[in-house]
Amino acid sequence: MERRRDKQAARRIWLTWILAIVLTVSVALGGLQLGTIVTMKTWEHWTPKYAKENLQPILEKQTLTEEDYERLRRQTGLTKLGIDGLLERGNYGRIYEIQNIFFTPPILSIEHYTGFTYVERMQQFITFANLEDGDIVISATTYISGFRHGHAALVVEGDSMLILESFAPGTVSEISSLQTSMGRLANVIVLRPKCSKEVRAKVASRAREELLGVSYSIVVGVLTPKYPERLQATQCGHLVWYAYKKYAGLDLDGNGGGVVKPQDIFLSDEVEVVQFYGFNPDRLWS
Repeated sequence: MERRRDKQAARRIWLTWILAIVLTVSVALGGLQLGTIVTMKTWEHWTPKYAKENLQPILEKQTLTEEDYERLRRQTGLTKLGIDGLLERGNYGRIYEIQNIFFTPPILSIEHYTGFTYVERMQQFITFANLEDGDIVISATTYISGFRHGHAALVVEGDSMLILESFAPGTVSEISSLQTSMGRLANVIVLRPKCSKEVRAKVASRAREELLGVSYSIVVGVLTPKYPERLQATQCGHLVWYAYKKYAGLDLDGNGGGVVKPQDIFLSDEVEVVQFYGFNPDRLWS
């Protein structure tokens, strides 16, 4: 009889532990989901509330003033770099197209990305400026519970709009189409590192040759070295940072921490903005 009571008591203890574990996991998962919802509500796509202007009088000028460039920036999301790059090729039509998209409120959707990660996308596609090899494209649209980490990619072939990216857990770094991967994200910023065109092209070429097939890891820079001699694990922001650090000696980490986030690259003094979309021009990703 006593042995029977001992078995019943042991069974009750095990059941109590199992219920406690189930309850803890349920609370944790519920908290993650709640945090995801809260994080989603902290962001809003930015579309101009001011009037759309006729750009023709500005674009017909032989020489643009700083005031002209600022008006164009607020009308298109293109900085001087972006405007000059299009004008040099005579791509006036693309400037007008970019302006139209800039002023059109998008139809947004929230898509499940992986695990508790989500991404904000649009039905329409972004029209990009003329991209150069070595440019960087970042976005704030990807987030997990309580943390908007975003996404980043390295342009390895500007004319064909091909990027090198580290996408998600369970994947390896690969070459993708910018339009397919990031063309419908609800906000983007195109950055250009402050080094020569030749250096940027070299970084893009070497990264394309040597940084493919690297496993995704969210702990790189925390549980594994941030700058190993041979890259065996990476994530989106870290991959871009590593390419410029290794092949150009340029540190694009804006805060110098172990983890390199897309926003850290944006905050670096070593990059300039070429184009932005979906961000408030008065503060961008601050």
